[in-house]
Amino acid sequence: MYISLRIKVISLLFVLISSLAFIFNESSTGLIQEKTREIFQQRIELLLASIRSYWDSEKNQLLNNAILYAESEKIINYSTYGLNNMLQREMERLIAKTGFYDLEMTLVNGQIVSSNQYASRRGLPIDLRDTRQNLSWITLQFIEDALYVRAEVPVHKLGEFIGRLALRRKLDDTRLKRMARNLQAEVSIAVKEKLVASSLVEAGRQALATDHFQNNDRKEDIFNLKIGNTVFSIGRVVLEKTVESDPALIYLAVSQEKMLSLLEEARSQNFSLTVWVLVATLIMSIIFSEKVLISRIRQIRDGANIIAEGDLSFQISSVSGDELGNLARSFNRMASNLKQNQDRLQHYIERIETLANYIQNILGSLRTSVITWSMSGIIETANNAAMLEFGDIFSELEGLSLRSFVKKFKPQSRREFFNALRHLGDTGDWQFDIEFEHGTHSGSKVLQGNFSTLLDNDKKPYGFILTLNNITQRKIIEQQLYHADKLSSLGQLAASVAHEIKNPLASIKTLGQLLQEETDADDSRREYIDVIVSEVNRLNGVVEQLLRYARPEGSSFCEVNFEEVIRPVLALVHHESDRHYVELVPEYKGDLKVYVDPEKIKQVFLNLIFNGIQSMEKGGKIYIRASREEPDSPWTVFEVEDTGCGMSEELTSRIFEPFYTTRQRGTGLGLAIVKKIVDLHGGKIEVSSESGRGTKFKFYLPGRQER
Repeated sequence: MYISLRIKVISLLFVLISSLAFIFNESSTGLIQEKTREIFQQRIELLLASIRSYWDSEKNQLLNNAILYAESEKIINYSTYGLNNMLQREMERLIAKTGFYDLEMTLVNGQIVSSNQYASRRGLPIDLRDTRQNLSWITLQFIEDALYVRAEVPVHKLGEFIGRLALRRKLDDTRLKRMARNLQAEVSIAVKEKLVASSLVEAGRQALATDHFQNNDRKEDIFNLKIGNTVFSIGRVVLEKTVESDPALIYLAVSQEKMLSLLEEARSQNFSLTVWVLVATLIMSIIFSEKVLISRIRQIRDGANIIAEGDLSFQISSVSGDELGNLARSFNRMASNLKQNQDRLQHYIERIETLANYIQNILGSLRTSVITWSMSGIIETANNAAMLEFGDIFSELEGLSLRSFVKKFKPQSRREFFNALRHLGDTGDWQFDIEFEHGTHSGSKVLQGNFSTLLDNDKKPYGFILTLNNITQRKIIEQQLYHADKLSSLGQLAASVAHEIKNPLASIKTLGQLLQEETDADDSRREYIDVIVSEVNRLNGVVEQLLRYARPEGSSFCEVNFEEVIRPVLALVHHESDRHYVELVPEYKGDLKVYVDPEKIKQVFLNLIFNGIQSMEKGGKIYIRASREEPDSPWTVFEVEDTGCGMSEELTSRIFEPFYTTRQRGTGLGLAIVKKIVDLHGGKIEVSSESGRGTKFKFYLPGRQER
């Protein structure tokens, strides 16, 4: 039976294209559905991984706020002096419009003051023997079907424990809606069998609550849930356990509505496109049936050119059972394999780029500073934390040499840095500290560092990594604890001295004065009696000075003209300076205003000026200076500089230690009292001296707004 080639071509093309179109439509739809499921599952897994970092950030923020409130001067003072009403109002003011639920202070005696209650209440006294009272912690509380995050920190005044402060945040719908905006997913929290809070609308909330109640023991943590007409991909994870050890489950829901609608639209478009392609192919096959062989050969030729230009998605649509058909099928298989290989390669490239961005984001989010170096000692990369830590001393880290990097460090830090670098590759964890100045009067910054070798793909070293953690605050706290311990010991010593010495001294002085009255002025024993009374007075003065340094003092700050503070001091020391041939040179503006405790600042200048006078046996000059650091700066700078004998570096480093003195009849408390007063004002004092060239004391005091 004869069938023309034209009919064969038309029939075969129609059947082939119809089959291919149907298969393509179904396979593409199935592939899109499968990829959609994978995408949603990957997104849920990523969200579950991200929620822990987000939750840690929330807890750290709450703890940092609690620590900040615990350091509030008003909170500390009101708590110390039992001003509960003022304490309640201050706590209420602090958390107003902050989103926190309440702020609560528990004093040592068991008194509890809360920002949400106008009347204080009595609880159990705090056991000071319990060392845990000096720790900070965060707990999760489930109270009356509501979930709260509670940060609790200790409160100290001058090193003395005075109570604990607790800050709470309620995890309600408003908070979860904010989390949902940040995570771009709906968030819900459940404890036990109850859904505590949710960012979902009411219908979605009810559906999720019902599912949680009925399927709380399900094994899978990622599942789909239909809420109304919308399907959600839902993942759940245990966020944390409450203080009652009940797990708090967090549900993350992502709507599939938009993706499913796009899938249905794509399927409809594919079907329409298939129909139009079939109609067009049939018409063209009829019109050009006489030229089918030529067109097929041309099509194969054109397809080869298209693939050669880089379009690997091209396929020959008309395939028959003859030799040209076999050639076309081979061509299509070749193009498909090339396309698959290209897609696979593109997928690997995108995955590598995603992984690189992910690693970069991790480094950028770390609080630990990470710096990588080449073997030649040049910084190649530095994360955001490193740029923030060294931003005050280096404008740019990348490209910086090793010598330039360590140049800003203190000598001891440089030695430790290079010593650790020499031990790079040794077994064990070789840690070291870096210390450098980071501001005019901001003090030193201390970073704890560690080196590790940077290896290439062949496990060969081609650089090294420096990781740094900021331990400045820890160092400051250690110094404060040491100073507080010293003051505590000194206070005990002062009380003992007052009890054991002052009474005998009073008796000796009284008896000496009686002997003075009973002994004639020309009696040879009168001189010895006068020495006894004089030395008793000096010892009594030493005891009083010791007590004045050790015991806590109140302060009365006010804004005064500096002229009113320094004028009485200069008048008081004028006679002593003239006796030692010392010239007092004041240098300050007459309209300079300072916010200080006038009496205590007078004592600072008296001690510093008398020290300067006593260091100049053959006369000299003492300069008294005061000025603003900058016109709009809140800091006032004071200087007392003499042209005396100066001090060695060893003496300068210990000058502010109590009882440290080089004078035979000195007590070693004068400069210790000076430093105590400056610290009481929230300031900082510095001393610079060189043997034979004089000494300069320089201290900074803040204005009213900085206290």
